[in-house]
Amino acid sequence: MADQQCSIIVMASGNGSNFQELIDAVAAGRIANSRIIRLVTNRQKAYAISRAEKAGIPWDCFNLISNGFISRGEKDEKKVAEARGKYDAALADKILSEEKRPDLRKTEEFDGAFAIERAFDEFKAGRLTRTGIMAHYVVLEVDRGEPIVTQEVEWHGEELEEFKEKMHSHEHKLIVDATAKVVEKILKEKGGK
Repeated sequence: MADQQCSIIVMASGNGSNFQELIDAVAAGRIANSRIIRLVTNRQKAYAISRAEKAGIPWDCFNLISNGFISRGEKDEKKVAEARGKYDAALADKILSEEKRPDLRKTEEFDGAFAIERAFDEFKAGRLTRTGIMAHYVVLEVDRGEPIVTQEVEWHGEELEEFKEKMHSHEHKLIVDATAKVVEKILKEKGGK
């Protein structure tokens, strides 16, 4: 039955609140027949590491600068893009060369930073009244993968910090729902059903 279990690697760069939601959901069986086998972070001081250690999940730090892909402070856009491409390929190789390869990899980091703040600025300027969140398959272009689950979120005049909390509360449920949906698909394929 071990081959009927879905192995998950999570990538996180900050607080890891979505990571914690996944830890809790796997532990509670809301994501069936699954195990988080590793955390990969790009920041040595990410709080997600503490969450991994508390849950007994092994972790690695793999960083664009400290792993030699680019020099600190590099501003040349062409060099940054080239380094990022090499880093992303090396990260994928690292993950896929794990002794126990993941069936599912969830990302919440590196790109798409400050999306909530950008949406909030549009609200304040009167150009938006709603935004949304999604979990999607990972492709080379940032946030362009096929959506797995989406959800619209309205703005009701909240200030930024309150709106961030609202978005994160929706995001926590969405990431668990999306992960459970993909795990179910993977396990069906493994079972040949």
